[in-house]
Amino acid sequence: MALQRLSIKNYLLVENLEVEFHPGFNVITGETGAGKSLIIGSLNIALGEKIDWDLMGEKEAEITAVFSLSEEEKNILKENNIEVNDEMIVRRVLNPQTKKSKIYINMTPVTQSFLKEITEHLIDLHGQHQHQSLLDPQKHIDYLDGFAGILKEREKMEELYNALLDAKERLENLRKRQREAQEKEEFYRFKLEELERANLKEGEEEELEERLRILSNIEKLQSNVTASAFELYESEDSAYEKIFRAIRNLQELTGIDARLIEGVNTLHDLADKLQEIWRFLMEYKNSLVLNPEELEELRSRLAFLKNLKQKYRKTIEELIEEKEFLKKELSQIENYDKEIEALTGEIANLEREVKKQAEILHEARVKAAPELERLIEEELKDLAMERAKFKVNILEKEISHLGKDSVEFYISTNPGEDPKPLSKIVSGGELSRIMLAIKRVLADLVNVPTMVFDEADTGIGGKVAEKVGRKMKEISQKRQVIAITHLPQIAAFGEKHFIVEKTVEGDKTRIKIRELNEQERVREIARMLSGEKITEESLQYAEKFLKSIRG
Repeated sequence: MALQRLSIKNYLLVENLEVEFHPGFNVITGETGAGKSLIIGSLNIALGEKIDWDLMGEKEAEITAVFSLSEEEKNILKENNIEVNDEMIVRRVLNPQTKKSKIYINMTPVTQSFLKEITEHLIDLHGQHQHQSLLDPQKHIDYLDGFAGILKEREKMEELYNALLDAKERLENLRKRQREAQEKEEFYRFKLEELERANLKEGEEEELEERLRILSNIEKLQSNVTASAFELYESEDSAYEKIFRAIRNLQELTGIDARLIEGVNTLHDLADKLQEIWRFLMEYKNSLVLNPEELEELRSRLAFLKNLKQKYRKTIEELIEEKEFLKKELSQIENYDKEIEALTGEIANLEREVKKQAEILHEARVKAAPELERLIEEELKDLAMERAKFKVNILEKEISHLGKDSVEFYISTNPGEDPKPLSKIVSGGELSRIMLAIKRVLADLVNVPTMVFDEADTGIGGKVAEKVGRKMKEISQKRQVIAITHLPQIAAFGEKHFIVEKTVEGDKTRIKIRELNEQERVREIARMLSGEKITEESLQYAEKFLKSIRG
């Protein structure tokens, strides 16, 4: 994971510039005023920082940064419906006419807040105050815990604290349900008694309506059934008689043609079926007895069910379900106190566990802080900040998922000066060296793939500058480093060396950047060592200097 390319078009003094970075240690040099800081400013804009529109010309500008991607970043892009490949191309188009910018990741438009959210994990930029995770006090506790080796204990703290929050939420919901149930208890009991008295049964309404329909039409049913029985079986010209006449006629012919036997048998079956139907109709007719009391009961029950449905605005089936719900709720009311008592006990146990775990974390932090302070101060001494005092400020606060501590890194850079938060350090050079020292100590804990140092050489030189360069080189073994420097002692450590140059073309001033080959690099180191006048002697000295630095 690293910054692969940076492309700038029509931004300030840059017409068209592109630079490809090495995954290790990259150095950028150039004369004072050549525009080195413009490169970093452009990178900042690509990372989502604000734009100073007053500095821009009239043309639309475009800044593109290309990053290689880790699986974690790929997953973030997938989750946000952004096309995923091995690169993440961040393109920001600046329109000075509207003073608005458009941001794209892999051709997909994104918001500035989303851009900053994803790029803050990619780059730490030292020299300006943007993109510096170590300036964020909320992250200081992470670094201290990582240094103290208590991340597993902190995971346990988070689990306990989340379990406590969950238990408290469940208790609140339980008490709320209890209050609601108690407020409705009297109504629930009244409603349940009414529904139980109603003695509702599934399908009852349909059965009653069918029975009412029969009794209401009993005369018509009796008349039509009697007529049908007469026509089928009882009259001299009934269907039954006609079938038997047909049987007799065909019976005489079966001696002539045996194939007619099948027809005779079928007619016999039909006659039997007609007789069966007639018996059914007789039984049905005899069952049709008009009972005025039953009719009244049916109408009364149906009216009762209709009123009950209208009253509660539910179907009979829903009222039956409601009855079971009321039984369950009323039964639950009696159990709420027991559940609340058990959950209250669980919360008390969790609170004790949370306090105990918070104390374990607190003691470990207090124990680790002096050693972290000592190691960082030793690093600072190597960087010409012998008087600097680094302080891990631990304050107790209300318990959270991180324990009972707030942690912030403080520093004083001058004797007699009270320590102050890192974010209050004004000097870019001082801040870069402080960040460098902290990152050297916490190298394995700060998981940012690219570190950019701007002005880290302010106020130093000689052996101190060489130590700064060596520390940057060491850091670049595990992550990409990009350093803008005026010092040959730092530039000599770079694996790739770029130079920023300001040129005048007609009446226009342009800034360009290019990678130096070995011969050009020797010449640039010679310039940095001896000034503008480069002699054969200074070139030889620069070549020896490079070899001595490289070992």
